[in-house]
Amino acid sequence: MTAAVIYIDPLMIHPVMDGVWHHARLEGIPAAGEAITMLCGVTGVAAFLPLSQRQHHSIPRQCERCDAIVRQQRGIPPWQQRVGRN
Repeated sequence: MTAAVIYIDPLMIHPVMDGVWHHARLEGIPAAGEAITMLCGVTGVAAFLPLSQRQHHSIPRQCERCDAIVRQQRGIPPWQQRVGRN
């Protein structure tokens, strides 16, 4: 049987802790049990579960501090200053 390769971009991994998704600078895919520090400074341990085992069945909310840091680094205005479309 031929292997099915799954490509994962570490830049697109958004760890979720207590229903909040964060940004983290990852060099690669963290090993289960490896400590991860989010941009906001919150630290957690990597764990991988199938979506069917997700504990929070609501949509995770975004960490406002991580979002502010990413926006600043990318030169994107804070969401409060964005002009909406009419």
